[in-house]
Parts: sequence; C-alpha cells; structure tokens
Amino acid sequence: MAKGSLEAKLKFEKKNKDLIKVPKHAKVEKRPIPHAPVASPYAGASVPKIVYVSKTTPFMSAVKRVQKLLLQAEKRATANINLEDTRKSDKQILEELSKVSEKREEVFVKATGRAIEKALNIAKWFEEKETEYTVRVMTGSVVVVDDIVEDEEMKAKEEQKQQRQEEQTPTDQGDSASKSESKSAAKKRKRQAAAAEDGAELPESRTRWIKMVEVAVSLK
Repeated sequence: MAKGSLEAKLKFEKKNKDLIKVPKHAKVEKRPIPHAPVASPYAGASVPKIVYVSKTTPFMSAVKRVQKLLLQAEKRATANINLEDTRKSDKQILEELSKVSEKREEVFVKATGRAIEKALNIAKWFEEKETEYTVRVMTGSVVVVDDIVEDEEMKAKEEQKQQRQEEQTPTDQGDSASKSESKSAAKKRKRQAAAAEDGAELPESRTRWIKMVEVAVSLK
C-alpha cells in the first residue's frame, strides 16, 4: 500500500477544543513526552515490545530493531517445539506450528507529530514484504504537558505599548462629538479587557492532545 493512500485513510479525533490561551508576554515550553521503559528483546510475550520513533531516528535502525524483536518472539514461541522428535507425527508438528502462527507476537512502532510520516514509511517497508509480515496501522492521541513561562521583558514592553496607546489623542479634529464618544467608549472597553487579561493569574502549565500513530508488525 502506498504511503500516500495510507495517510489519506488516517483519521484523528479532534480533542484540543478548550486550550488555555497564552498571553503575548508568555512563551510555551514543550515537555518531553514520557515513555514507558523500553522492554528487553528477551522479555516474555506478556511484555509489549515497543519501538518509539522520533523525527531524527534513523529509518533502517528502527526497521532492524523491529526485526530483532520479532526474531526473539519467534524463538520464544517455537522453543518448546522439537522438530526432530521422532515420537511426533508430521501432523502433530504442523498443528503445533499452526498454534504458534495463530498467536504471533506483535511489535509496536509508535510515533507522534512530525515523526508520524517516518512510522508510516516503516509500515510501508514491512507491507511490501507481505509474504513475511502482517501490518496494522492505528491512530490515536496522547496528552502532553506544556510549561507556560512568563517573559518579564516582553510583559514590560506590552505594558509600555498599552500606556502609549492610552496617552494618544485623536488627530482628526473634524470628527463629530458622537464619533469621538464612540472611539472613547471603544478604547475604554479595550483597556478593561486588557486589564482583565493582565490581571488573570498565569497558569504554570497546560495540557493538550497530539496525534499519534501505532504500527503493529508481526510475522506471518
């Protein structure tokens, strides 16, 4: 399946509906996304095998990591099957191998944001070897935390700018009295809105949702 057609089918739920608005005198610092510890390739089948992909992860390095995890999973699954046991018939051995095939371990490739494209490329790489691998692609979202840091210098500049605007007088003396009153009322409303915003307590952080793709790869 071509990457373009795969991307076109991806659907993400829109969750960022009520994000805290950050004032101009503050900046957002993104925290790293927390991940569970990477499982050992030799851990049992009950432990999820996950390969986290970032935008800087080398492509083939991620592919080989997935292959290594799948190889170890295959070794675990067939460890108790002795193909040289003469007491077993060919049918019994085939049945045992069939049961292994029905419960193939999956390796999960996970990516968020700008790394999603790389995860889809990895999915495409395995899909092109369809006689060897089975691939599933799922979408979702993960919650992340942003720190909100107040910029004192920027805040001072904004206050000075606001003060200059308040001190300015209309230069068009031909304006009618009603128009002058209208401008005055509008400025008053702006000052009140700005004061309310500046007076509001700046939160230390905010949470938001980002897109996530999970690619599940298993041997056939």
